[in-house]
Amino acid sequence: MPLTILSSPGNAVIAALLTGTFALSTRTYGVITSLPFWFNFLQVVLTPLFAQRLSARALCIASAWMHVAGWLTFVAVLPFVPMGDDPVTRLTFIAIFSFIALSTAINGVAWNTWMQGAVPLRVRGKFFGRRNRLLYISLLAFLFAASGVLAWFEGSLLAFHMLLSVAIIMRTISVLSQHRMHLTSSSKPAHAETPWPEQVRRVWQDKTYMRFIAFAALMGFGVNLFAPFYPVFMYEQLHLSAAQTNFMLLTGIVGAAVAFPAWGHMIDRYGNIPVMIVALFLWQIFNFLWCFVTPDNIWLLYIPLTTGGIFSAGYGVGVFGLLLKITPPEARTMGMALFVSLSSLAAALGPITGSNLISWAIGQGWPGLTVYHLAFIVMPVFTMLNCILLKKVAEARSARVTEVVGAMRNVRTLASIFGLSFLVNQVFYRTSGTGTGIRTGRN
Repeated sequence: MPLTILSSPGNAVIAALLTGTFALSTRTYGVITSLPFWFNFLQVVLTPLFAQRLSARALCIASAWMHVAGWLTFVAVLPFVPMGDDPVTRLTFIAIFSFIALSTAINGVAWNTWMQGAVPLRVRGKFFGRRNRLLYISLLAFLFAASGVLAWFEGSLLAFHMLLSVAIIMRTISVLSQHRMHLTSSSKPAHAETPWPEQVRRVWQDKTYMRFIAFAALMGFGVNLFAPFYPVFMYEQLHLSAAQTNFMLLTGIVGAAVAFPAWGHMIDRYGNIPVMIVALFLWQIFNFLWCFVTPDNIWLLYIPLTTGGIFSAGYGVGVFGLLLKITPPEARTMGMALFVSLSSLAAALGPITGSNLISWAIGQGWPGLTVYHLAFIVMPVFTMLNCILLKKVAEARSARVTEVVGAMRNVRTLASIFGLSFLVNQVFYRTSGTGTGIRTGRN
């Protein structure tokens, strides 16, 4: 999980390394953060070809080793790359992060395909809810350590070397563990894959699935237009250190880790789409608070960060569950590849567009704080409007949105999402008829 999060666009640690230690420009940073989306788009050419020869498990493991090799190369060249927005620095980082992005893109599709055949539909929400909690606990431990190391070494290059080395070692152990996961009786598919032109035709004819891809594409663009620049905003406008920023972002990780199982139970009961819509609305309503944060009220950030972790967890589990549920089974590999490819094509345009808009506005003389505040209005409005398209995606055995809202009005349900189920299990009663004391007991 640590190396996975370091590979994601706009994460705080790599943002601090690239824009802080190496002082790359906003435009260069925007290009680098867009690379995973470009290669998620391009993998649609390679993944079906590999799938004709390798099982999903074998392809997942091979691409994971590529991922490790890319990060080892990055760590090896760090001491020799010039500081600043130097052409050599730009070219080196773009080349390495391109290789990392390619391996991550192939790995993601192969993993999703592998898991679709490994986890029964009836328990997917519960399984992935619990699984994601464990993943986020692991991530939480790593980011706590990262905050300590960055603070202790004052954000030096040595600190990043140490963090990346530990993450690579953990990722290596993870891949070796995957070698021990035998979920099928053979390393080859039981039946030959359907030829990919036929898979494309079947996916294209599935209107429900194509609407879902359109929704994911619009979401990818809207979220990634300015989301990668939240850490940059915290560094440049709020004047927080890398350690402080990383520590504050941990509140979102804690919120997600606490809430994942509850969201999984709700998805198993009410379906993916209604839970996604409710979680998305709650997530984006609190995101509006970013527009009011200044260096004088930094404490306000803890609200959108914590609630963002809690409610984005519900949306994330829902997206993954819906993808596994409605992908055409006769075109599973191509369906996954097309979903990742087309949604990522739109998402790739986000950071590039966002970085150019921010740079242009600041270049026109607008105050940086004002520019970022205006930028942070876009994502909540855009994503909430996108729910109109999500409502048009048909999902079997799903409830209405109002049923999910009604369930969340229940104290026990809402408390479980916030990790407070222990509180609602308390029964309060008087110790005597005088009303002089109150005791509690377990219900």
